[in-house]
Amino acid sequence: MGAVSVAQAAERLGVSVPRIHQRIADGSLSAKRIGSQWVVDERSLLRIQERSKAGRPYSARSAWAVIAASEDDSDLVGVSGPAVSARVRMRLQRLLEPAAEPVAHEEVIRQLVVSLRSVLRNRAGRRLLRAAPADLADLRADERWAMIVDLGSSGIASPDVEGYLAESLVEGILKDYLLVESDRDANVVLHVVSDGQYPYPDSRLRLAADLAEHRGPREEARAAELLHELALEWKAGE
Repeated sequence: MGAVSVAQAAERLGVSVPRIHQRIADGSLSAKRIGSQWVVDERSLLRIQERSKAGRPYSARSAWAVIAASEDDSDLVGVSGPAVSARVRMRLQRLLEPAAEPVAHEEVIRQLVVSLRSVLRNRAGRRLLRAAPADLADLRADERWAMIVDLGSSGIASPDVEGYLAESLVEGILKDYLLVESDRDANVVLHVVSDGQYPYPDSRLRLAADLAEHRGPREEARAAELLHELALEWKAGE
């Protein structure tokens, strides 16, 4: 994705130009100066647009409960009683119902992944980092990962490292591999979860959320396909 002018960003968000400059100053909107003008990163702009339009995100606990429900993990879903279990299953149904029909149009895919990114956003803190290319193999093999994300299992190969890591282990990983924050040239995607959180390594719903957060057309299309598969199974099971 490219960049847009401050005026264009203000128009798309429905705010004033000074408000865009405020967002740039406080870091909530990525931008860079070219000559005497600021240009706004379009990917950053899309994130803000989505958050203003999409549904309210679930808490981390609720997000993982919905993922558990998609795996039919009755032990976790029902841990707080039948009323909570019913609410979790209703949330899963609302997420999957729009994907019950075959996903063929770009706008349908867009709507599905926007909703998915929004409601499951709090399942983990997502950090984009940069490692020395020579360290990627050792980083991928590090035993501290709660789970390495295998995008290849979805049909989308990636040379990068992506995985789920317990919060208490983050600083050690950052230090040992000299990882630095990096948005544009990141080769490490770190999903930070609370200690003890099971990341459901075989969950298609969790994988769909991981893919959707990459925001590429192939990843978004595959995420929508996974939602469709789950929706059909859910409908048949109900």
